Amino acid sequence: MIKKYLLLMALVLMAALVLVSCAPAEVEEPVDEEPVEDAISERHGGILRSAYYAPTNLDPAFLSTVADDQIGRQWSDFLVYVDEDNIPDQSRSVAENWEVDEEGTEWTFSLREGILFHDGKEMTSRDVVFTFDRLSDPDVGAATVGLYSNIIEISAPDDYTVVFQLEDPNPDFLLDLGDYHALIMDADNEDFATNWNGTGPFMIERYEPEDRIIFTRNPNYWMSDDQGNPLPYLDGIEIIFLSESSAQVEALRGGQVDYLIYLPTEFVPMLEEDPNIDVYQVPSNTAYVLRMRSDQPPADDNRVRQALKAGTNRSDIVEGALGGYGAAGRDTPIGPAYELYYLDVPEPQRDVERARELLAEAGYGDGLDITIHTQESSPVPAIATIWQEQMAEIGANVDIQLVPSDVYYGADNMWLEVDFGITDWGSRPYPQPYLDLAYVCDAQWNESHFCDPELDELAAAAAKEMDTDERVRLYHEIQEIFMERGPIITFFVNNLWGANEKVRGLVPTSGLGTAMDLRPVYLEE
Repeated sequence: MIKKYLLLMALVLMAALVLVSCAPAEVEEPVDEEPVEDAISERHGGILRSAYYAPTNLDPAFLSTVADDQIGRQWSDFLVYVDEDNIPDQSRSVAENWEVDEEGTEWTFSLREGILFHDGKEMTSRDVVFTFDRLSDPDVGAATVGLYSNIIEISAPDDYTVVFQLEDPNPDFLLDLGDYHALIMDADNEDFATNWNGTGPFMIERYEPEDRIIFTRNPNYWMSDDQGNPLPYLDGIEIIFLSESSAQVEALRGGQVDYLIYLPTEFVPMLEEDPNIDVYQVPSNTAYVLRMRSDQPPADDNRVRQALKAGTNRSDIVEGALGGYGAAGRDTPIGPAYELYYLDVPEPQRDVERARELLAEAGYGDGLDITIHTQESSPVPAIATIWQEQMAEIGANVDIQLVPSDVYYGADNMWLEVDFGITDWGSRPYPQPYLDLAYVCDAQWNESHFCDPELDELAAAAAKEMDTDERVRLYHEIQEIFMERGPIITFFVNNLWGANEKVRGLVPTSGLGTAMDLRPVYLEE
């Protein structure tokens, strides 16, 4: 589907003036013999209970964890909604249509009229302009500054029209506007950390940072199903904060919660055998990235980086830590889910002797001591433990420091500073955000502190290349750089969800696991 979309977008931008549209979201049909209207009306009501780790930040500009994203998606909307196959979906977007000029540098969006913020104020183009100005302002410092650096100007000719002027064509611009930070904000809001006045399907009723967050249904939400019934169906959502993945799963099995995102792989076989639980899965580019800080010893020496890679058995980690529910990477952020862009080469074979030779050449013939900081959340400790065992065979002593996820990603940004770490990166609809956010020299989240001028040049070219074949070539060259001298080892995991059998309307997404659309979800009695 990614290939299909990219080819389509290339044609769109080469044409004159094109209107992009998608079909309305489908709603699951009733399974009984009742009249359609009666069956659909019975979908309304109920509280969907879930469990996950506590969030670290609720200001959309600074969301950094899965928990942050999961919460944000419930209380506000996107100018462009990206669907389950990573395609812009007009029917679920705040923009009811959009157009692009011949050069591919001016995008015009027409907004839906009558969309209300939770406080009753109508959303207009002023709010959209404010949102993206804020996300692209270096003084604000949002994680999206690099992502939106190509925007020259955002203007509002009237209350329901927004125009983006780009410096260069961007074949992925619609997908960029669906980035998870890009929730539409109230331009009059003065406290985004505590005032969650969005336009989304649910409103935050209560937030207890150490315990839970409770949402209630937005009675004025703008979306309806294909029968004209108002969405969302649910009366509310309750997310309980549990710091142990085992406790989350036990809560699902015991009926205390109804739904889990990013299901830990080690629990999947057990849940699949439970007649009361449905397991959903789909391949994705969600990755666990074992990264090495490359601007200081020991990993500033590429021989060390290559030694650690040579000593790693990737498939063993996928099987042992991910239960086989994923794929071994090729030491790049671009995984096999990106069929069009993925450089499909054989998995590197483990070579213990070569790893020892490289460490000796780098001055570590007598051994290398490494401290790796990892989150306590599954499957990260298992990845670290298996890797620790593998490294011992090449003469590298790995000390594992486990910390809670909210500490790893917390205010001190441990994940950006430690020498070695394992970070979970959510799936994006296309590869470019990984490069712009984490691997070009001045990337906002350059946790590996990697800086390679050749990679920067190729990434900049790929970002605006409209020819599909040439773009594929550029991404392949980028992956070769990662393999030759990059600072990461990657493991891709399928998106996995677990839900009580009474939960209906769930449609798995190959993008972010948090992006499961809960608007058409209902509880079957």
